Amino acid sequence: MRISRFYVDLPLAAGGAFELPSDVAHHLVRVLRSPPGSRLRLFNGQGQEFEATLTTVSKRSATVTCDQALTPLPDSPLDITLYQAVSKGERLDYAIQKATELGVTRIQLLQTERVDVRLSGDRLGKKLQHWQRVAIAAAEQCGRASVPTVLPPQAWPLPAPDGRVCLLLDPTADRVAGAEPPASAYAVAVGPEGGFSDRELTAAQSLGWQGIRMGPRILRTETAGPALIAVLQARCGDFASAS
Repeated sequence: MRISRFYVDLPLAAGGAFELPSDVAHHLVRVLRSPPGSRLRLFNGQGQEFEATLTTVSKRSATVTCDQALTPLPDSPLDITLYQAVSKGERLDYAIQKATELGVTRIQLLQTERVDVRLSGDRLGKKLQHWQRVAIAAAEQCGRASVPTVLPPQAWPLPAPDGRVCLLLDPTADRVAGAEPPASAYAVAVGPEGGFSDRELTAAQSLGWQGIRMGPRILRTETAGPALIAVLQARCGDFASAS
C-alpha cells in the first residue's frame, strides 16, 4: 500500500507531535478519509523526511507524531535554474510542475516583451503562492525532499549568472541541445508563447547567454524548458548516474 507523502513548513524531529497545516489535514481527513493510526511521510523542503503516524482526527484538524527519520532521495548533482517567461492559463503550472519533477533548484519567472500576462500587487502575490504550491505538490509526488523556490518575475533580459553554462532557447540558433559543454551548474531561459523578440535575443547574447535549439521542431513554452532539463540530466545529471 502506498504511503501518502506531504510537505509541511515546520521543524521535524523524531517524537515530535503537532497539528498539521489545514490544507494537509483537509486532504488527509476529507479527501483520503484517513483514520487515526494511518501512516504517512512528512518532509519540510530542507532535506528532512520522517515517517509519521496520524494520531487524532476531527472535521477540521488532524495531529501527527513523527517516528523515525528517513534517508531522503538525494538532490540532482546539477544545479539548474529555469528562467521561465510567464504564460497564460495552466501552461506555467505545467512548466513548474515538470521542472520540479526533473530536479531544478529554482525557477526564476520572466516578464518579456511578448508576455500577455501582467501581474502586480495582491494579484501577483496570490499567483506566486499558487505557483509555489504547484512546485510543492510536484515535490510531494516525485519523492523530492527539497522544493525549488519560484521567484517573482523580473524584466528580461538579465545578465547571465556567473559560474553557470547559460542556455537561451532559440529555434533559429545554430547549436543544438546536447552540444553544450558538460558542467555542474546551468541556467536555462525559455520565452513565452511567441518566443523572445529579436531584440531580446540579441541583448541576452550580449549579456552572456548562449543560443540553443531543441532539434528541428519548435516546442511550446511549457514543453521546451523541461525538454532541455531532461537532456542535461541525461548527459551529466542523475539520469545518467541512474543507468
